[in-house]
Amino acid sequence: MRQITDEEKKMIWKEVLEEFPDDITMQEVHYVHLLHYCQTKGMTSKERINFFSNIQKESKENSVN
Repeated sequence: MRQITDEEKKMIWKEVLEEFPDDITMQEVHYVHLLHYCQTKGMTSKERINFFSNIQKESKENSVN
């Protein structure tokens, strides 16, 4: 997984706010979508599947605690 810099995160938020200026929910959904796109860019299909599988596992573990 590629680490996203703070500058890249700011640029992503700027794009998101321009696309969805009045919809906080869509801003958050679109931000995560673009963040995951940047993190997985250049990965093989298998690597991408593992990436999202790990996120799903972590999410389940955190919801139990």
